[in-house]
Amino acid sequence: MQDLKTDEYMNTLQFKNVIWSGDSKKPDRHYLDFIISGRSLRDILNLGKSDLISPFGWFENKAEEKLAMQELTLRKKSSLDTGRVMLYVCPECGDIECGAITAIVLDWGNRIIWKEFGYETAKGISELYSTIQPIEFSRQEYFNAFWQLP
Repeated sequence: MQDLKTDEYMNTLQFKNVIWSGDSKKPDRHYLDFIISGRSLRDILNLGKSDLISPFGWFENKAEEKLAMQELTLRKKSSLDTGRVMLYVCPECGDIECGAITAIVLDWGNRIIWKEFGYETAKGISELYSTIQPIEFSRQEYFNAFWQLP
């Protein structure tokens, strides 16, 4: 079980420049990872050697990055049929066809909640990470983290 949130505080969200090391078939990717209360979301979700990366800091087409930010900040409805939001995407194209880690993102007034993390493709959700508890953020700190993206 994940132990990020207690009743005493909300989680913090930051972004950190990281490099996903490619292999002979895929190049290295520089991207901005989600850091939740000091821990990479990749580690929290136990993604291990998965090549999925966040949609921030690497798209040449900045419109794709902007769309991801708008969906995560709930300024735009999710582009996925399930209504979920992509957190980690294919490092080549960022398309749901290749698979993505998604979550439900909720706005509960003074807090933003990410919950029901799962692996999703265009065919739907194939795996839910049922041991990962919802992650709650202070609304103001959450939005500030996105507005500070380069």
